[in-house]
Amino acid sequence: MNYKIAGLLIVLLSCALAGCSTVNPGKHFGETRLDTLTSAYVVRHQKSSWDIDSFIQEALADRGVRASAGPIESKPKDVDFYVEYVDRWQWDMAMYLFALDIRFKSNVDGTLIGTGSFEQGFLHSFPDPKKKTREVIDQIYNAK
Repeated sequence: MNYKIAGLLIVLLSCALAGCSTVNPGKHFGETRLDTLTSAYVVRHQKSSWDIDSFIQEALADRGVRASAGPIESKPKDVDFYVEYVDRWQWDMAMYLFALDIRFKSNVDGTLIGTGSFEQGFLHSFPDPKKKTREVIDQIYNAK
């Protein structure tokens, strides 16, 4: 076998294995310090196999944030920020979380405060959705 081809295959396999799943570094926008925000509303976009909105509420509660959830039409005017999320699921012998995007937005004007995400790579795992949700929230809070 040609050594260049063998080397290329090893590099490609290494990249595929390294990309199993990733919680990306969070991003913070503007001057608002997240640790000063004490109330939130999680926008529930649909019911899925898992209650991502409940996992978000729990992760926020652990940071001292009172959070409620419901449809966008019911968003209270008196919360500090609201949370939007998109969860994507795939099937492979069982349903599994393929990707999760979470956005914190100002309740005053809807500007973006922070974002975080999780995504599966080429070779996927069957991650615990509650754990991955918490990791994404932690990355948002840890963003500089």
